[in-house]
Amino acid sequence: MYGQIFNVIGPIILMTLIGYILGRSKLTLDTPTISSMVLLVATPCLVFSTLTSLAIDSSTILLMAAAAVLCVATASVFGLVVLRLTNLPYRTFLPSLIMPNSGNMGLPLALLAFGDTGLAVAVSYFFVVALLQYTIGASISSGQYRLRYLTNQPLVYSVLLVCLVMATGLTVPTVLATTTELLGGMMIPAMLILLGSSLARLKISDLKPAVIIAVARLGIGLPTGLIVITLLSLTGVEAGTVFILAMMPSAIVNYVFAERYRPDAQRVAGAVVVSTLLTFLVLPIILWAAYAIAA
Repeated sequence: MYGQIFNVIGPIILMTLIGYILGRSKLTLDTPTISSMVLLVATPCLVFSTLTSLAIDSSTILLMAAAAVLCVATASVFGLVVLRLTNLPYRTFLPSLIMPNSGNMGLPLALLAFGDTGLAVAVSYFFVVALLQYTIGASISSGQYRLRYLTNQPLVYSVLLVCLVMATGLTVPTVLATTTELLGGMMIPAMLILLGSSLARLKISDLKPAVIIAVARLGIGLPTGLIVITLLSLTGVEAGTVFILAMMPSAIVNYVFAERYRPDAQRVAGAVVVSTLLTFLVLPIILWAAYAIAA
């Protein structure tokens, strides 16, 4: 068991460390370009390739999509209570409590922990969280709901294509399947390197709220994952994957939106950094619990 956990955590830490070293070095890493490539190309390709090539049926995709929505909704209730008790501003910190890093950390963990099946399940969960981040998350930070965030995301059209393939039984042309598989394959290592690079640049501002949000994100993730697993009667890989994704730290995209819309964005940066570091520290426990839940 311990060797299996180490084999999962090791590649995650090493790739993130590579990104951190690059971010701290004199080498100029063009993170905006890499981020855009991951968002606009690699992510939709990974979603399309994974959901059309692996043995996962539409009912499982819908079940994981429902799990993602329920996890965010449940975390929102807990998050509002935490912010009310701590008197921290809702628009600044609520996205950090309810929008986990199911992409940069969640997808690699699911893949390494449960193989291709875990990746397919995680992708079915991830694309819903990603859409919620760019709609609900952005709206909380900005104070305005903007539908264009949704219509501008290539991920939306990738999911629609997946639905078309599944509904019609069409066979994906080999050239398209191979192209999307290769392009999607760069997403996970690129996201981990971006995660490390981002952590190298983010500054911890106002340590107390950063620690509160980091601890609360873990504290919210635990009951949220267990509640949703119970409500949807999840078992096996599905249950283990949902637990892992629910326990992930605050997503870096929360800081991106805070920087755009909030005057206290550095406080969100601090929360993201501390949350990520804390999650890395307890990853062995998270994986051990995920394996136990999936057994």
